[in-house]
Amino acid sequence: MSHNSALAWRVWRLRPWNSNPLMRASDRWEALFRLLAVAVMLLAVPVAAAVGTATYSSSAERISVENAAKTEVPATVLTEPKQTVAAGPAQAAHFEAQIQWKRDGDFGKGTIEVRRDTKVGSTVHTWLGPDGLPGDPPQKPASAVTNGIGTGVALLIGVGFALLSLLWCVSQVLDRLHALRWESELRGLGRPIGT
Repeated sequence: MSHNSALAWRVWRLRPWNSNPLMRASDRWEALFRLLAVAVMLLAVPVAAAVGTATYSSSAERISVENAAKTEVPATVLTEPKQTVAAGPAQAAHFEAQIQWKRDGDFGKGTIEVRRDTKVGSTVHTWLGPDGLPGDPPQKPASAVTNGIGTGVALLIGVGFALLSLLWCVSQVLDRLHALRWESELRGLGRPIGT
């Protein structure tokens, strides 16, 4: 008999409806909890897929609406770049400068992040949000895919962790009950010393 078939036979013998009289009731309950955990995990897969798809759809719609409200405009640098964040071991230094732009005949001013070597009077391109102030560039549509997949995987990991924790707790309680039963049975077998 191969190792795989022996393992499959041992797993089959642990089923809760096994007619073996030597199988304890607590072992049957533990096997039943394990089967329920597998069933819940299998049911969690399509639920996680549905939640991930819904997250993707809402993220894609939100990104599309936000990107449609942003406009790229050329702007003129008014001040020398000023360091706002010092360089560290894990990050580069950040510099900001004031800029001025013209949009629909109106001038606007703001502060944006620029490169260190940006010169006063040079032209940079910036993105304006719906409020007319400089903001972040448009998000890539691929980030909606990342949000959807991340949500689905996080849900599966959370369900799996919760089930493993529950199974561990059940196993610990049953092991403690087994130990107490063994201890009481062993006390009943032995005679007190001196008798």
